[in-house]
Amino acid sequence: MVDEIQADHDGRTTTYTYLAMSLGAVVVLALDEQDRAICVRQYRHPTRQVMLELPAGHIDPGEDPTAAAYREFEEETGMHIGHLEPLGSYVPVPALARFPMHMYFGHTLRPGRQHLDDNEILELDRIPIRDLHAAIIAGSEQAVSLTYTVLLAASRSLLPI
Repeated sequence: MVDEIQADHDGRTTTYTYLAMSLGAVVVLALDEQDRAICVRQYRHPTRQVMLELPAGHIDPGEDPTAAAYREFEEETGMHIGHLEPLGSYVPVPALARFPMHMYFGHTLRPGRQHLDDNEILELDRIPIRDLHAAIIAGSEQAVSLTYTVLLAASRSLLPI
C-alpha cells in the first residue's frame, strides 16, 4: 500500500510504502514432554535461506488471536496443543507493516491433523529448549518471532533452562 501522509511532528508531506496487513499474526512456542521446542524450518525467499522459526501464521477475519494460535499450530505441525498462555504482542517491522504479532507459550501436545497452505513447504524440528535458548543468546538465530518469544518466555520462568 502507498500513502501520501503529512507528518504530525514537523508538517512535511511524504510518500510512505508499507504492507497493509492489519489483522495480525500469531506465533507459538510449544514444548513437548521432553522439553523440546516444536520448530519449523522454512525457506524464506527474501533472505534466500531456510530459516528456523516457530509455528506461526495470520489471523483470519473475525478470528480471535488465541483461536488462530491453536489453528495455526495444528495446521503447521500436525499436533493439537492442549494449553496456550498468551505472552503479549509486538509489531515486528513497524517501518513496513502495522500488524501485531501475538505470542503464545504452550504445552500438552497430542496428535492432530497437519494442513499446510499450498505455498508452505516446511520441515518440523524438535530442538531441546536449552540448546535453542543458548543458540539465541549466542546470536545464531535471526528470526525475531523465534528469538523474542523464547527470550520472553525464559524471562517469565516458563522454560526449564
